[in-house]
Amino acid sequence: LVVALVLYAVLFLAGGEARSLALTGLNVIPFLLLAMLAYAGVRGGGGRVLAVIWLVVVTLGVAATSLGTAYQAVRPDDGGRFLSGLPADTRQDLTLIAAGIVAGLLAGWLCWLRPVRRVLARYIPLDPDSFVHTVALVMVGGSVLMLFVPLAVLGEPPLLLTVERDGPGESMGDLRDELYNLFWTVPAAILAVGYPLARGLGPALGRLGLVRPSRRQILIAIVAGVMLVPAMTAVNALITWVWDALGWSLTDTESFDELIAYSLNPLGAVVIGVTAGLGEELAVRGILQPRMGLVLSNLFFTSLHAFQYNFDALLSVFIVGLLLGLLRRRTNTTTSAIVHGIYDFILIMLSTFYSWAL
Repeated sequence: LVVALVLYAVLFLAGGEARSLALTGLNVIPFLLLAMLAYAGVRGGGGRVLAVIWLVVVTLGVAATSLGTAYQAVRPDDGGRFLSGLPADTRQDLTLIAAGIVAGLLAGWLCWLRPVRRVLARYIPLDPDSFVHTVALVMVGGSVLMLFVPLAVLGEPPLLLTVERDGPGESMGDLRDELYNLFWTVPAAILAVGYPLARGLGPALGRLGLVRPSRRQILIAIVAGVMLVPAMTAVNALITWVWDALGWSLTDTESFDELIAYSLNPLGAVVIGVTAGLGEELAVRGILQPRMGLVLSNLFFTSLHAFQYNFDALLSVFIVGLLLGLLRRRTNTTTSAIVHGIYDFILIMLSTFYSWAL
């Protein structure tokens, strides 16, 4: 860990692209450090104390991120003063968001209680006596609730509200950052399942489901990835019809397209297909699903999109996640990553062709 921190400091101090790579690592490193401390804490003593302290820091960080994203979405156009410059209804919304985030934080920490874990263990495949599983459950359970709160209160995804007001901002470098995120995610996933503290490299890759797929599995993944597009197009049409009939707000597709404008090109389709397919599948279906179960891990996967999608699109994300989770259960994470990557690649290419046609 000391060596890794020294290398990270060298990257940061080097400046230029090396510093950009180091800064992107901040999306992953706090959770990686939490996992490593959790495994170290299995032996008790100082490792366990450090793990609990860092778990507090990480969960508070998720809370601050959720609240900060909400504030960014509702702040006045001119920036204004922090709270006193906001209208009364906006301050009320932020108060409700803060209260909801605190409730989510407390709900996550309730999972620290062994009786709560024993009840949950009836429905998800975790060991209620495992310190590692306890740490993961507190982090995942609390994050799911906290990340949904801004959307639930505002009625619109906070990032899309920000784009609608300010535009997408500077998007150059976003594809690079996607690749940098993947650079950190792959080794972090291997370390997060206990390498080298609890598992060797081979068992760690097996625990992740990151294996060499058979030819049959590759063929199934390609066909499934292609067929998932028309299938989910039909599902999305049904969801839109239901939402319209009930008068519920739909995801603003124009603002969303502005948000991802940097990726609407063939290179962007390839990069998003690889980074989202492999990165998200490793994190959710590889690390979490075998211990948090299919539904809870997929709720976490869905909550990661709650800043950019409304509930109609989140339902679609949840359905896709369930299908990928079932595929991961029947095969492996490599196969589900191929399906995910092909699906995202086709969607981005379709959006690219549509933008070109306009």
